[in-house]
Amino acid sequence: MSTAVAAAIRARAGVARQALRAAYRNGDAHAVLLAEEEWDDVRRLARAHSVLLPGGDDPREAVEGDEVEA
Repeated sequence: MSTAVAAAIRARAGVARQALRAAYRNGDAHAVLLAEEEWDDVRRLARAHSVLLPGGDDPREAVEGDEVEA
């Protein structure tokens, strides 16, 4: 596995994790559904490429470096 691909998967996971946390925090049911789908997709992609995600499978866990710059 190329480190660039693994880094891209981890970056996408960080974005997905933040979106899901924000949806939970805001109580937006529709946003939660969309964010959960994205999170599931990222987890499947990571597993398919044997990429370990920081923080594991629970998107609500705080992970250092998860913040994504806008």
